[in-house]
Parts: sequence; structure tokens; C-alpha cells
Amino acid sequence: MTESDEPTQNFFALINNIPFFRDFSQQQKKEIASLENKVDVYEPKAIIVEEGGEDVTAFVLLKGEAIVTRNDLPTVVINTLTMGALFGEVSFLTKTPRTTNIIAKTEAKVLRLDGDMFAKLKRDTRDKLKDKFIEVLVGRISEMNSALVTLKVELEAISQAAVDYQQEFDRILKSGKTMKEVFGGINTTITSLIH
Repeated sequence: MTESDEPTQNFFALINNIPFFRDFSQQQKKEIASLENKVDVYEPKAIIVEEGGEDVTAFVLLKGEAIVTRNDLPTVVINTLTMGALFGEVSFLTKTPRTTNIIAKTEAKVLRLDGDMFAKLKRDTRDKLKDKFIEVLVGRISEMNSALVTLKVELEAISQAAVDYQQEFDRILKSGKTMKEVFGGINTTITSLIH
């Protein structure tokens, strides 16, 4: 990670085009852009946030992409973050350890939103940032609720299908086929259930 020496006017132009800052006034954007030591640049594969870490900074991805992973499933990409994404806000707001890893997928330029930065901002700008945090969190909760409902419906369908196909599974197992043939039959059945 390196600190960016981005001139204030370039930084203003950058955040002026980020969706996260769309509802901020020009003056609020200029105020954020005028603060020093707030932008970091990460090379591809660099860790921006580490699961379990005690750092409580929130970030806005200004340029590039980053991926979200967890230590228990390190090869599974949970999400890909793009320009304007807010991350780290839960630890920032709750002062709790990080629950995921955020890793730069490409060169990533991020804005650090820490307590020191908040202390330097005018009250209306701080309030606007807090409102934006709440908006993002509410959106994520809504997305998770929708995903959970979808998952529940799919699990219930699979459970019902398992009941419906129990006799078929019993017939396959009692047929005297080899394990490879049995698993092939099960795989075919599961594939047909999915489609």
C-alpha cells in the first residue's frame, strides 16, 4: 500500500464521479477532497482489509476492483467490489473485528474514512456520510433478506424433491449397481431437479 499524492483538484474530480458521493453537495465533496493523507493505493492481490483485524476504518473504492473472501473458504469469492463501493463500515460503526478479507483484484485506489477524518469534517458533511452508511447498510439488509427468501424456497423445493424421489433413490441403491453407477444416478437426479 502507498499513500496517494493525488492533488486536491484531481481527487475532487475523482470523487465527483463516484456514485457513493452523488448526493453530496459540491462544497461537501471539496471539503473531503481537501483533507490530507486519506487515499491509499493497493497493488493487485494486496490485502486491504484482513479478517479478524482490529482496524476500524471504513473505505470507499475510488478506482479499480476488489474481492471479498473469508478465511474459512479462501478460494470462494463472496463478492466483487467496484468503483464507489463502501466497505469496512460495520467494523467502523460497531468497533468490532473484521469479518471478511478485502483483496485488491486490480490496482485499487481507496478513500480511508476513519475517526480522524470524521473529526476534521464539518457536522453536515459527517451527517451526510453517516446517512450514506445507513443507506448502504439498509440496501445490504434488503438484498440479504431477498437472498434468504430465495434460498429458503430453493431448500424447500430440494427437500420436497428429496421426498418425492426417495423411492427412486431406494430403487437405485437396491439395484445392485456399483457405487459409481449409483452416484451417477444421483447426480443425474439432482441435475434434473436443479433444471
